Amino acid sequence: MNLLNMERISKSYTQRMLLDQADFSVNEGDKAGIIGVNGTGNSTLLKTAAVLEQPDEGMVTTANGLVIGYLPQNPVFLPGEKVLDSVLRDHGGEERWTLESEAKSILTRLGIYDFQEEVAHLSGGQRKRLALAAVTLKQAGLLILDEPTNHLDSEMAQWLEDYLNQYKGALIMVTHDRYFLDRVTNRIVEIDH
Repeated sequence: MNLLNMERISKSYTQRMLLDQADFSVNEGDKAGIIGVNGTGNSTLLKTAAVLEQPDEGMVTTANGLVIGYLPQNPVFLPGEKVLDSVLRDHGGEERWTLESEAKSILTRLGIYDFQEEVAHLSGGQRKRLALAAVTLKQAGLLILDEPTNHLDSEMAQWLEDYLNQYKGALIMVTHDRYFLDRVTNRIVEIDH
């Protein structure tokens, strides 16, 4: 089943064309890695696929009811937010209560131990790992991850690799870690020029 279809996508910033009539699709079971030199539109493609950014031209369609989990390259958090609250922000009521121990377990694996710490006190790397924990808790049919291995040591990267290899949904990922890419994806797409 087709989950995401991007047709004739064009996107430019000022005078610079990043995507020019690009086509891209994702089906159930796809685990696609996007590669390309920095500045060629990798992150722009991911934001457009996540329906967070509109293309200048073209169309993005998603399957009805598709839940997308998106990990940005530079995550943003709410002022004054605590670690555990930020991970569970999208979950309320009973769902929040049932996910709390799983959230703590993931945070611990990612080297974050003070669940009541204010996010503002965390380093950039810790914030990235915090956003990674939040997106892995989301019941998404499609995960879109922008540089998920940044700020991960080898043990954390191994945990993420295992998680993504067992993940039943589809995946689109940009990473410069070719070893990780080869071990997790079943399809690689290159953005060129």
